[in-house]
Amino acid sequence: MDFTGKVVLVTGSSRGIGAGLVRAFAARGAACVVNFVADPEGRNRAEAAALAAETGAALTVECDVADHAAVGGMLRSVVERCGGLDILVNNAGILRDRTLKKMSAADFEAVVRVNLGGAFNTLQHAATLLRPGGRVVNIASVAAFTGFFGQANYAASKAGLVGLTKVAAREFARQGTTVNCVAPGFVATEIIKDMPDDVTRKFVEQIPLGRLGRVEDVVNAVLFLSAAESGYVTGQVIHVNGGFYM
Repeated sequence: MDFTGKVVLVTGSSRGIGAGLVRAFAARGAACVVNFVADPEGRNRAEAAALAAETGAALTVECDVADHAAVGGMLRSVVERCGGLDILVNNAGILRDRTLKKMSAADFEAVVRVNLGGAFNTLQHAATLLRPGGRVVNIASVAAFTGFFGQANYAASKAGLVGLTKVAAREFARQGTTVNCVAPGFVATEIIKDMPDDVTRKFVEQIPLGRLGRVEDVVNAVLFLSAAESGYVTGQVIHVNGGFYM
């Protein structure tokens, strides 16, 4: 797939799946925008800068997607610096796992504000900026469909993202833009690597294909939904989970 001449914004792209997407789009000719949120240690900034240097990214932008006004500024910068926007991937997300009994209202609201509110913010600002034939891909999760223990905030935010995808697909269709969703299962990113070995093993035992997902498994699904070849696919959820959820 060739993305030469396309401008791609991947939110939350300093590491993990987001970074993998930037590498894949850049390798296929796209002008990529790397987005990160500031953290006290400065790790996100450093990793975003390294990724931008590695891929020749067109722009690196610090922006908390939960901040509606800041997102508007980011989108305007993309258009001004890159000439337009063709592909938006809403990847930014956070985890704050607790049981319902122990979860604070602040932890619930923070996760929903970033994971779901962040996608709303980018979609609203991008609605009038995406060029004809645009593509939007939202990164949800298998948690939206299975409701894992201790993830009331995360599962709710990702389930909401599926609903938002379907609404946006209907509304954006009139301008020729498709909006779809990829729902990864257990992918071997930093979050999974921090899990105890016995917990990881139990999850793998439940996956028919017998392994954790790889970043490239998710990337390939996003590439398809972003390509010209998928122009008649919209409002859909592609599950990338090795058969864990069918």
